[in-house]
Amino acid sequence: MDHLKRMMDSGERFILLDVRTKNDYDKEHIKGARSMPLDEIDPAAEKTLKHDDDIIVYCDSFVCSASTSASKILAGMGFSKVRDYKGGLREWKGGGLPTESFS
Repeated sequence: MDHLKRMMDSGERFILLDVRTKNDYDKEHIKGARSMPLDEIDPAAEKTLKHDDDIIVYCDSFVCSASTSASKILAGMGFSKVRDYKGGLREWKGGGLPTESFS
């Protein structure tokens, strides 16, 4: 959580992907994240991401495995700079950090 927050605060360029369902994303997500549900990563990633983009994926929490699966899928597709934020939305919110919703 701290590393991601520092990256945001410093203006570092990266793409933050919420790999939970679109419905979950709409209810609440980390501010600035893009929705790319796990079951839509291929071919959505090929259409919207560059292979040299810095990408951080997250899901709900440490007990959710969607972000780990997403990072493996992306790496297998040739995306070389993918990181998995395992704490996910639950850790982010627990730290009092900003979220947003579209519902």
